[in-house]
Amino acid sequence: MAISRKTPMLLCPLKSLCQLLLAAFCLATASTAMSQEGYFLIQLGEYSTEDLQLNSSLQNLLLLQSYAESDDNGEHWKLNIGFFNTDAEARKISRSFKNQFPDLSISTINEVEFNRIQNTRKPPWVTPNNESTWIVPIDSRPMVYAQIQRAAELYRNSDYSNAAILYRLLSKVPNEEQAAWALELYGVTMEKQYKHEQAIVIYTGWLLRYPDSSSQPRVQQRLLALNTAMAEPQIARKKARRRNNDNLVYGSASVVYRGMRREIDGQDPETTINSVATDLDLHIRARAGNLLLRSRVTTGYLSDHSDREDSDGRVSNLHVNVLHEPSGAELTLGRLRSNAHGIYGYLDGAIFSYPVTGKIAVNLVGGTVTTSSRESPDSDRKVYALSTDIRFTDPGWQLHLYGVEQTYEGLTERRAVGSEVSYFNDYSHYLFIADYDTEFSEINNLMLNSSWDISETTNLALSLGYQRSPFLTASNALIGEFDLDLDELINELGSGGDIYDAALDKTALNRYASMVINQQLSERLRLIAEVYHYELSDLPVFDPNFNSPDSDASTTAGLQFLLADALFSNDYLSTGLRYTEGDTSGSASLFIDEKLVLNPDINLTLRLVTTQRWIDGLDQDAYTVRPGARLDWYFTPTLLLDMEVGYEWLMQDFEEEDFEVQQGFIVMGLHKRF
Repeated sequence: MAISRKTPMLLCPLKSLCQLLLAAFCLATASTAMSQEGYFLIQLGEYSTEDLQLNSSLQNLLLLQSYAESDDNGEHWKLNIGFFNTDAEARKISRSFKNQFPDLSISTINEVEFNRIQNTRKPPWVTPNNESTWIVPIDSRPMVYAQIQRAAELYRNSDYSNAAILYRLLSKVPNEEQAAWALELYGVTMEKQYKHEQAIVIYTGWLLRYPDSSSQPRVQQRLLALNTAMAEPQIARKKARRRNNDNLVYGSASVVYRGMRREIDGQDPETTINSVATDLDLHIRARAGNLLLRSRVTTGYLSDHSDREDSDGRVSNLHVNVLHEPSGAELTLGRLRSNAHGIYGYLDGAIFSYPVTGKIAVNLVGGTVTTSSRESPDSDRKVYALSTDIRFTDPGWQLHLYGVEQTYEGLTERRAVGSEVSYFNDYSHYLFIADYDTEFSEINNLMLNSSWDISETTNLALSLGYQRSPFLTASNALIGEFDLDLDELINELGSGGDIYDAALDKTALNRYASMVINQQLSERLRLIAEVYHYELSDLPVFDPNFNSPDSDASTTAGLQFLLADALFSNDYLSTGLRYTEGDTSGSASLFIDEKLVLNPDINLTLRLVTTQRWIDGLDQDAYTVRPGARLDWYFTPTLLLDMEVGYEWLMQDFEEEDFEVQQGFIVMGLHKRF
């Protein structure tokens, strides 16, 4: 239906205007990304104040490149949509809405006019000055919701390129839940287009920006799967397609200061933490003829200025990978953090992979292994593995099978077979891991992680586990033996003892199950409910004089509400309860986070956590109150300053007297992605 200038603008054309904003939002780019000489915009026409009723709830508005402008103190309004890179983009959007806005036209502005508009636009909490040009943002929440539906439709139709445009722009919306969800799917669309390096950068940035999100395990799994796929042979590369020959360097770097000062029950205050940590994660890619060369360096250094002076360096990855693209043969040399091939820890050695068929690759692994990035290569602990990767017609399925042997000082420490099966589709993902140690004749690990998008508003995540804790190896026999090495312990056991039985006696069995339901109750309100149960049985006895319980079990239930526009417009309130009841102890916590979006680049979060802990049968409850504040400031999309300060008060209620601890802390970091 066409809109006349006498039609009240809020009553009839709001839907049409939102549709237009939706379409423009697909292709409009942020002002910081503009670099060309001219900018294209759609002018919808001029309307009088009687015809245009502005939404007064400015704090709920999303500052996009869509605005109403007045040159006569609000008597008449010019409606505009911008800005576009090309005239073709602007005309493509305008054709769909020509009937609704008959006065629509395409115009261009220069850099000076573009900067004037950006500088004149007011933050959403500031009332425009009647004596100057008004540029008023338009309520975009209906637009965002419709764009989410449109992006999902494009994705279902395998139009990943256009879906990526929408998800990238939706990742800028102020609603944190929507932004995090869109940024994740932006990475997925990059994967679908085989732009794996870009997807890795996106997932890494997601984890940096949303470390406390309930979706963190899923995104971590996506990144892990992608890194594994990039590090191991790509069977499809046997018939490799042509690739961009440009070299590529990307990664992240950070500097983080941590400080804590504590006072115990009236004693003199002491500085318990005073450190600076620097970290670098560097990826390098280059090409030499038919060889694709890739290298990764992940390292850091902790400079400890406390009384402990516990400074040390860390190296998680320091390796080079060479891929012969015509054959698919691949060689990796150096240190890499491993959770594949049955090797858990840090591998110092070599991995050779070769695709024997179009769907099967064989991997040979050899070297040494350590359990900490702070340790240098340990020549006493050697590891060898043979594994295979099997792919299927459905690219969502992946199967990894392995056999591994690990020795320590010549003794077989671990000999196991296992598998990893994963499946991804548009609405769910599953990961199953099984590890069986043939030397112990024991299951070491059974794990299932899964997530389903039951509907557009409901997600269900389920995890099940049956694991040895710690991971079962012959070296577990040394737990609690501070003055013996493995050979001495074997000699001490003599003919009447077995090192594997001793290790098994000191390795507990952990069984757990968790379920998380993430439910969007309304446009503003989200509910997250979780239940976690674990049992830690057959607890090891480290001291014969200490009566260790036969088992320990606990159940945790949590309920969290996330509300947008809760106390103010453009804020996000997260509050919840978490209750744990165990065989011997329990706890109850209340937490409140109030996130204020000061502008698109600066977030301030106020936090309060209160906790009560108790031990069954003892009148010794402990109470903790921890207020804090966190600032996240994106100077640029790739440069983040975060800072968190807080205070913690702990009171231990003993039967005869109370024990009190007070401490303040600060964590401040600068993070750069490149």
